[in-house]
Parts: sequence; structure tokens; C-alpha cells
Amino acid sequence: MRTRELTALTRFGLGPRPGDIEAIAGDPVGYVEAQCERPGAAMITADLPGVDTIRETFVAIQIPVQEASRALRTDDATPEEMAAREDAVRNRGATVQEGRRAEVLARIEHGIATDDPFVERLVLFWSNHFSIEWKKQLPVRLLAGAFEREAIRPHVLGHFPDMLAAATTHPAMLIYLDNHRSIGPNSRAGQRRGNTAINENLARELLELHTLGVDGGYTQTDVIALAHTLTGWNGGFLARREVPVFERRWHEPGPRTILGKTYDTAPDEELIAVLDDLAAHPATARHVARKFARHFVGDDAPDTLIAALEDSFRVTGGDLRELARTLVRSDVAWDTPPVKTVLPYDFMVASGRALGVKALPAPFVLRAANALSQEVWGAPSPAGWPDDDRAFLGGDSMLERMDFVLEVARRHAMIRDVPELAVALFGDDLDPFVAEAVTRAEDPSQAIVLLLMSPAFQRR
Repeated sequence: MRTRELTALTRFGLGPRPGDIEAIAGDPVGYVEAQCERPGAAMITADLPGVDTIRETFVAIQIPVQEASRALRTDDATPEEMAAREDAVRNRGATVQEGRRAEVLARIEHGIATDDPFVERLVLFWSNHFSIEWKKQLPVRLLAGAFEREAIRPHVLGHFPDMLAAATTHPAMLIYLDNHRSIGPNSRAGQRRGNTAINENLARELLELHTLGVDGGYTQTDVIALAHTLTGWNGGFLARREVPVFERRWHEPGPRTILGKTYDTAPDEELIAVLDDLAAHPATARHVARKFARHFVGDDAPDTLIAALEDSFRVTGGDLRELARTLVRSDVAWDTPPVKTVLPYDFMVASGRALGVKALPAPFVLRAANALSQEVWGAPSPAGWPDDDRAFLGGDSMLERMDFVLEVARRHAMIRDVPELAVALFGDDLDPFVAEAVTRAEDPSQAIVLLLMSPAFQRR
């Protein structure tokens, strides 16, 4: 049986650091629960741009490409014009890559350094719940990091309706799920254009993934009505001039009925009213409780835990601090054996914490995340990364993890006494066979690989 001290650092954290086991001895539950009182711990303090600055960057790098491309459409395009387009595309790519590196580096450095790893685990859970894929379109490439910093982190210990509204109306989500293309046919803009189409992507994912769940009782009629409600919410990245995130001229007029309730309010208020009702729906409480329990405890999380989480979410109106407290105060959440494989990104952070690495080069982090099959903000669908107990165990995943640890050990860590490190990390949870293997290793790098590839480090 794993001690509660190690469970606090793995199931409810990002892996042990040297001395953590000893520091929290006697009150591991209190150690985790105390983190619920520090919502500011979720925030990244690095100097990174917000949406307004990112939009200015988008315009600055996109307009030269568009202008150079127009010049090439003529039959007499010159070599200079072709070179100008290549330069513009190259500059655009470099700007995107520079911004991505800064965002990913700030994220992983925060995870390695934080004294409140449970809060960071909550960030990772909710960021995956409201998943976006950074490669979808150029604005999303620029906005992916800002989306997590602005829509997720401020709300992980706040209220679900606030997070839902922030995530849904953020330009990254609106553009990722194509709502910037959705114009009501009877709106002022729609009547003028005459060839508009409603896009249902965001509406469908809102119901199926973000709130009610696939078994939440909604119908295609509800999806269409919600898609009409979402018209006009475009992200504000559509033109050279500054445009609002909500464009009233694009909004489909008229009342509409969603899940049996009719909405007939001001166009810019209608979506928030619908989102508040979706957040309060009993199906949303069930959906969130199931995901939350399975993420932290396992695919077979006890029904009693799911019921307690569902009740907490419903009674408190989606108070996420209380949801986290309910989890932490549950004995079954602590006593269920560790069955979940640590996800690749979490494993990277845990390795840095265990080895006392203060920083990892951004190119290395990006390369390693790809090799481990969990690209940062790169989930292949709006459903996010898989979260089942044995996710990411296929193919050469274990070999890739070994290669990652070996490179960190050789290039970025200064560990010489690995047996001492093993005791400092795991205390009484150190497997005697692992301790012996570490002692007999040929060199410190091999010993570190044996230690970090052990079940105590790979399972939570």
C-alpha cells in the first residue's frame, strides 16, 4: 500500500521533490487541502502578451504575407516579389515559433517550480477539458498559451460558470471551433451577403464535451439553436481594423429554445444566460464529476466518490474550490491503489522536480513532448488528450521516456548520489528492488533512469 505522503505528491501533485515526503509527514491531506486556499498559485507571472497585443502581432505578420501573395497572382510577378513573399512567410513562422517557445517554457518552468502542484494539476485538467489545438489556424497558434493563462488559470479555484464563459468567448476557442465563420442568415450582415452558413462545431462541443456530456439529453435541435445563439461571437481577429469579439451585425435575431427554455434577451447577453443554465444543469454536474474522479483516481473510480463530487458541484453552483476539497477529503480518493500512468507532459514536469532542474531549453521541451506523443496544446480533437488509466503506453512510449530522462540526467541535472536521492524522493515507499538496482547502476545517469522509470514514479 502506498503511503498517503507519496499519494499526496503523485495522485494530487506533480511528483516528489527531495525532502517533500519528510516535509508533509503526518498531515498529507492537510498539505493538499491547504493548496485550495491559494488560487493565485495557478497564475504564471512571466511577462507574456495578452489578446490585444497578440492581435497586433497577428496583423503585423499576416498583412505582409497577404500583400505579397496578391502580387504573385499577376502573370508578371518579379523575382523580387516572390522573394518578398518568402521573407514574409519566414518572418511569420519565426514569430509564431518564438511566441510558442516562450509560452511553453513559462508553463513548464512554473510546473517544475511551484509549491502548489495540486493547483497546477487542476490547471492541466481543466485546460484539457476545454481543449484547443494550437495548429488549427494562425490566430490559434498565437493564442494557445494566452487561452490557458486567461480563460483557465484564473478560474481553477473559482466557479465553473465563469470558466465556461471565459473559455467559450475567448478568441482562441471561437476560432479553433470555427465560430468566426458563423453568420446568422437573417442578421444584418447575412442579409447583405446572402450566402452565409451557421457553423455548429462550437455549439456541439459545448454540449457534448464542456457541459452536459454525450449522454446529457440534448438533441440536434438544441445544437442548432445554440449555434444560432453563438452567431456574432467571432474572436475579433477577422480584419485589419479592430473588431469586437461579439459582432452584433452577425447575430441571428429572434428568440430560441434550448433544452426546453426560451431565450429572448439582448443579443450580447443571450449566450451568457445560456451558458449559466448549462453550467447549472444536473447533467453537467454528472459529466464533470465523472471526469474529475476518473482523472485523479482512475477509470474505476468508486460511484460513491463520483456521487459526492456531483453533489458538491450541483449544490455549490459549480464552486471548483469545493469540488477540489470534496475530492481531497474523500478517503477512497486516497486509498484506491495507484493505477493511472503519469501522462507524458506531467512526467516531464515530475522529472524536473525530482532532479532539481530549474529550467529546460524550450526546443528540448517541444521536441521531447512530441516524442512522448503529447504535444503541448496539441490534442488531436476537441475531446482533449485521452485520460484513461493506460493512456500513452503504446508503441515505444516507455523507451521515449527513458531517452528523455537520460538526456535530462546527462545535460541538465547535477546528481551524483542517486541512492541518496532515491531515499529523499520516496522515503518508506522506496522499493527495495529499485534501491538495489540504483545502487548497482554503472553510472549516475543509468541510476536516475532506473529510479524515474520505477512504478512508484510512473503510476499515480
